Amino acid sequence: MFEPSAQIESLLAAVAAEKSVSGGMRAMMQRQSEFDSPFAAQLTGIALDPHGRAFADAFLDDYWVDQARRQNLLDAVDTDRELIIGSGFHAAVYAAVRVLSGLPKPLVLERHDRPGGTFAMTARPTFYLNSRNRAGNAGLAGDQGSALNYLPGAPIQAANVSMAEYQTNVDMALVIRLTLAQYADVVTGATVGSVTRDGTGVEIDIADRGPLFAARIIDARGLGDPTDQDLANGATICTFPQFMQRLTGRWPLRGLRRVAVIGGGDSGKCAVEALLGIGPAPLLAAAALDTVERVDWYAGDLPTTCDDWQQDIRGRYQAIGRYLRPDRHGAQRLAVRNRRAQPIALLGSALINGRSYDLAVACTGNTTATISGLYAGDFEEYAAPDGTVVARRHADLPAFQIGPHARLPFTQREQADGIADIAANAVAMFRTATKTAALAATLDPATRN
Repeated sequence: MFEPSAQIESLLAAVAAEKSVSGGMRAMMQRQSEFDSPFAAQLTGIALDPHGRAFADAFLDDYWVDQARRQNLLDAVDTDRELIIGSGFHAAVYAAVRVLSGLPKPLVLERHDRPGGTFAMTARPTFYLNSRNRAGNAGLAGDQGSALNYLPGAPIQAANVSMAEYQTNVDMALVIRLTLAQYADVVTGATVGSVTRDGTGVEIDIADRGPLFAARIIDARGLGDPTDQDLANGATICTFPQFMQRLTGRWPLRGLRRVAVIGGGDSGKCAVEALLGIGPAPLLAAAALDTVERVDWYAGDLPTTCDDWQQDIRGRYQAIGRYLRPDRHGAQRLAVRNRRAQPIALLGSALINGRSYDLAVACTGNTTATISGLYAGDFEEYAAPDGTVVARRHADLPAFQIGPHARLPFTQREQADGIADIAANAVAMFRTATKTAALAATLDPATRN
């Protein structure tokens, strides 16, 4: 059983005071005995009530962007504290396990104003998760008793948030954000410029702020920024995050008849789903008004026919395959073109290989922004006491890389189990969450002494 943090207590009190948003929370208290704590029951009730969830989401954002609170946190930083760069899934895992192990809350530095990482890039549902929604603990793919969308130590789990077979990004974002509210102090709008040694600890330079001093750095920056963001103009050529943001506005598909998607990874698949109308419903979009007539998908090594798609692509994305064949009128809305492409912005359109498109969505991978002092070549593999590589450790600084940012190799067990056969599993939560949790559970307390 956990005791709620001051931030969680404030959230619960604020929801309880608003009758229009507290219905789910009050109703769930009828099932309080089924939870580890009354607070978990209340948070689950809030998550299941659309009005309560929207209120809670806005409440958390308002709390985190408060300038006076942020400055007070920075002024009061203990030099023996751990600092986490990034506020996504792995930052939440690390913070939860550390605090539940009896250690102080880490300070989380997030450059954007909205904590939660990739899943929180939008406040509305815009893409689906890859793993099926089911209750249970952390485990391997194929283990029916495990929950692959599991966040170790979270006040509530993703399975508490919805009944959907595949959950949306905001379902996991809520779990991450509640975990940070419970187990960490978060400073938003904090862009780290450099990290240098300061005695036995580190000095962290933050843009437009004074330096911070800490005992240890945990680099949890995730996958990084879009590789082709310099090509994007945000209008006729969009990166994946820009396209997701577009989906949260009014009539996001209006005027789109012919669209190109570049890249065949999970981001590309999610973009194609959105354009075909099989992703989460866009805001104020209607089939009679906002149907994309043609999607050209520029991606290597993807099946080009419906039959091949059904054989080669995992179940999560099977619905895409039926659009690779003509409908009864002979129209085919999706075509896979197995070649590379680079869009050129024209006035009001994008040009690819001589074809004009109303929009091109670049889903071509990510690159981590450079922080002086935290260069990738300065980190080496770090193993937990059981010998499993769980992170990367800096050769000179008290700093560790975790999660996708660490790019951890597949273990022999993962190769034997077939997990390594799917390249995207390299950054999957079900294989990286337990590694981050193991690091957090086994590292000595951070201290400059």
